[in-house]
Amino acid sequence: MLAGMPPPLSPPDRPLPAELAGASSHGYNCRCVAVHFGLDPAPYGVLPACSLTGAEYQGLLEEALEIQRTAKDLAAARDIAGAQREYGRMRQLAHRLDRTDLELAAVSDLATVCYSAGDLNNARVCAEAVLSAFRVGAAAVVHFGQYAEIRMMEGSREVAERVLVSLSTEEGDVARARELIAGQRRRAALRKAAEPGQYPRELLDPHGADELTLRILEARVQVAAGDPAGALATLEDILTALQAIGGVEEVRDQVASLQAMANAERARLRQAGGEDAAARADLFRLDAQHEGRPAAAKFAVDLAADRALGGDFRGAVSAIVAARDELTAAGATGDVAEASHALGSLLLLAGDARQARAQFEHAGALWKANGDTPNQRRRDVALARCAAAEGDWAAAEEHVTRARESARASGMWLQRLHTDFAAAEIGFARGDDLPAVLDLLLPAALAAADYRFEFVSPRARAAWARDVAGPATELLMALLARLKEPRLAAELIERTCAVGAYTGAEAPALDLTGTPPIPEPEPPAAGLPLAALGAVTASLPLRLAPPPALRWSPGSPMRLDHWLRIAAERYGLPRPETETVATWSAAEACRETFVLRYADAGHTYLSWRTADDLDTVHTHPVDAALVATARELLAGASPTPREGESVADAVRRALGDDAFGGFTGEQRLARILALNLLPADLVARLRDAAASGRRPLLRVQPSPSLAAVPWGLLALPDRRPDHVLELGEEGTCFDGDDRVLDVADVSLLAPAGIPRRPPSGAGPPVYLLDPRIPGQSAFGDLGSVLGKQDPASPLIRHLDARLAAGPVRPPAARGLDLVRRTDTDRVLLARLLAEPCSRLVFVGHVSRVRDEHGAQTALHLSCLAELPGTAEPIGAHRPFTAADLALSEVAAMPARVALIGCASAGDFGLAEPFGVLLAAVAAGARLVAATVWALPTSAAVPDADPMAELVIAVDTALAGDDPVTELCAWQRGRLARWRERPEPARSPVFWAALTCLDASDDGQTWVR
Repeated sequence: MLAGMPPPLSPPDRPLPAELAGASSHGYNCRCVAVHFGLDPAPYGVLPACSLTGAEYQGLLEEALEIQRTAKDLAAARDIAGAQREYGRMRQLAHRLDRTDLELAAVSDLATVCYSAGDLNNARVCAEAVLSAFRVGAAAVVHFGQYAEIRMMEGSREVAERVLVSLSTEEGDVARARELIAGQRRRAALRKAAEPGQYPRELLDPHGADELTLRILEARVQVAAGDPAGALATLEDILTALQAIGGVEEVRDQVASLQAMANAERARLRQAGGEDAAARADLFRLDAQHEGRPAAAKFAVDLAADRALGGDFRGAVSAIVAARDELTAAGATGDVAEASHALGSLLLLAGDARQARAQFEHAGALWKANGDTPNQRRRDVALARCAAAEGDWAAAEEHVTRARESARASGMWLQRLHTDFAAAEIGFARGDDLPAVLDLLLPAALAAADYRFEFVSPRARAAWARDVAGPATELLMALLARLKEPRLAAELIERTCAVGAYTGAEAPALDLTGTPPIPEPEPPAAGLPLAALGAVTASLPLRLAPPPALRWSPGSPMRLDHWLRIAAERYGLPRPETETVATWSAAEACRETFVLRYADAGHTYLSWRTADDLDTVHTHPVDAALVATARELLAGASPTPREGESVADAVRRALGDDAFGGFTGEQRLARILALNLLPADLVARLRDAAASGRRPLLRVQPSPSLAAVPWGLLALPDRRPDHVLELGEEGTCFDGDDRVLDVADVSLLAPAGIPRRPPSGAGPPVYLLDPRIPGQSAFGDLGSVLGKQDPASPLIRHLDARLAAGPVRPPAARGLDLVRRTDTDRVLLARLLAEPCSRLVFVGHVSRVRDEHGAQTALHLSCLAELPGTAEPIGAHRPFTAADLALSEVAAMPARVALIGCASAGDFGLAEPFGVLLAAVAAGARLVAATVWALPTSAAVPDADPMAELVIAVDTALAGDDPVTELCAWQRGRLARWRERPEPARSPVFWAALTCLDASDDGQTWVR
């Protein structure tokens, strides 16, 4: 009697309360229990377990628990059909034993299995059935006093609720998912606070594995809430914690399952975040871990898709078909649908819309049967693309409309954004109602662009820009060109160019004060042919901010403001209030100012206008092929080393006759760059403005693809070709050798979105000239850029003259003492800038951070590795990054700064424009002289010292009244000498890279 269960505390009642009508389990409401209490057994039912002996009962119970273990192993291997069979057997035994707790354990596990297989309908049915049975069972337990069973049933409730957390997350009900997780945590705390022995050990989570399960679910909720970067960081912490308890026998299987789950989530997020190599590594590990089991087939589908992108289309298709067959046999219907969708995507990419449609329909049928609404939207979008590819516009419209209606009903604005963009693509391809496409696409593109700034990680921002915001903007620019909407196109270019502000709330300020360690003496000096463009590993603990509110002109707001409001309302994006920032330059008396901006969006687009006529705008597309040609030719001519090229070889190539070593090659380059990048109407206006008297000022903000262009060197075409020119035919468009420098002064334009601090006050100049870098020899990669200097050298004589005219910092008795110092580190820089100074002149090495997405640049000062900073040390040396400057306690930069080093103006070439150049502007610099490519040092031409000439020219100009005009005049003099006698020492390779970023007259001094 009562085999396997302790007797209840209270006798069974008759009649049963209505709420307990379904409670008839062995242990509290059967005939043998009535007999135990001396009651008449006639009104009570006979249950199978009443007739079991204790040994029989125990044997069946052990068999049921062993079946559960087997089912869990099959589920972990994604053998869905096998797991379901075993759980069916477990339920049969639960009925024989009259054990509600075993029944709920089987059904809750089945809910998990169904969810992992993509069968969302049955997952929900099972989970809700568990919760319903738990409520009745719990009431019966309390009524009859049989508390042993409820403690076993509680674990099943937790499992079922976790399935509901996942389902709520899939549906975008983030609030419900978080509510369920919070409830689980409250109950876990109560169990731990209970008296010892009240709950079985596995419900007390002694090793924290259940809490880590909840954290994985929270990571999924983070993604649904729009924070994939935060979710990725959470998963990294979870995997570290799982590694720490992986050796505990009691939770070893659970930890292995959680590791696979967390790794799969991380792979998905890494893939979405642009970390393709890391994602592949995760998938390969998972594939190897589950080799020979159905789970490996799931990961093989993801790897096959990546294989197709690598060029092996046939192999990828075969791999997906084989994986799908294995998943079908395993009963993993959700994975089978994903495989069919992946196969359809490859076929559509290959142009086979008919076969692709069949695959998408197969996937859709499975998703419909499973009740998977989000994936049914994917099916509709895919079928719409197939119909559009075949020209069946009615079918395409029907499918995409259904997807959009479903997305709106879901309340998930990212889903709405995706489906709206798909509808815009189809509408654009159809082409019969382009204004309606604009109404749909413009808010979607603006929302996609702004959502990028919600990501903390630069990689995630880059991936979002590549996969979502970039394609949307590319399509929008093409649409605006077709609609002949130059003003909206120009405003979009201006808004793209305004990005550049960073916030540092995520990182503590760097303390640059204190006594630095004394560096060791450096080996004897020797010359280098190039001021080497090194590579630095660093982290960027700053977050890119969205552009501020912009204004088009004093008399006209941005027309995009209306569309930004629509985007915010339609897609639920916040629009924080910011100070309105001007996008134009101040006009100068008797001098025309031109503002020229470029933005990359598939092709490159430019806009230009003048300070005297801000409301008249000119926009032009520049075909991507033309930009590619310009970049290729410029890369072949500039001294910046290419992949695998030595510094010496790069300098020799740049000084060759086909590059910057001969006038014919250099002129050909200047002409091709101009024909490809400068619009004819701008060239004509520049010439007209120059003919009227004073040279105009051309202010350029290049796109990342055009960051290395020496704008002043570009030739001015006299006519445009009427056909595509072959290389060598460009001379037919020119009558002479007029360059932009001949007719205009040229400067760079800072992004409008960078908040500016006021500069420091007037004071002595600060010189950081060729700092000695700890652990680096003078003839190494980070050696001397100025070479051997002596009292008779032109640069030293120039510095002696500066000392004679007044104090300089750091204090020095002679000019030679300002060069190759060992104390010019970040600590000294902070101290020097704490006092007023008129200008800062840095000459040395500048490096780009070694990062796939190029987040920042770094100066190489005399900093030892022990000093604080965001860059990884290079031996005994730690580079000084833009983030170090932004996070430091440096009060302000002087109004004028020179950063003479390799590609020190390369900020504009970064995917997110932030380097020491723009960090200096944010810190208060109003004018920064920098270079757009790697500078050869004077060692490349032993009989001359062009590097010293450049440094002297820059320092002289920064001390003058109008640095931009003076530096352009100096470059015109260099150009005249080059035309007169084109020899290596006079080559533009030494002086044409110099440019000025002029933020002195934009009138912006504001701090975000």
